[in-house]
Amino acid sequence: MERLNSQERLLAEVEKLVGFSVDGLNNKQLAFEMKISEVIVCRDLAILERRGWIERSRTTSRWRLTPKFGNFAGTIMKCFQTAKLKLTEDEARYASAMQ
Repeated sequence: MERLNSQERLLAEVEKLVGFSVDGLNNKQLAFEMKISEVIVCRDLAILERRGWIERSRTTSRWRLTPKFGNFAGTIMKCFQTAKLKLTEDEARYASAMQ
């Protein structure tokens, strides 16, 4: 794996956790998957946890993404739907002006 800067590494760790959404990964597993030290993983996971992006399972102590990611997708969809509605309204307004 190429050497990533800290921002790229955080995003890559999130992307890695997406593939383990149900069972999660522990620090050691994520460090192995990312080919980085556990110290770096612990620091990164603390940042992601503070942002509310990940949570630790109470039963397995593994990290997984929070429902916040579903909220992101929902917000994006609402933005697209609003834009689509506005375009449809504008199109109808212009079409009626052409007649």
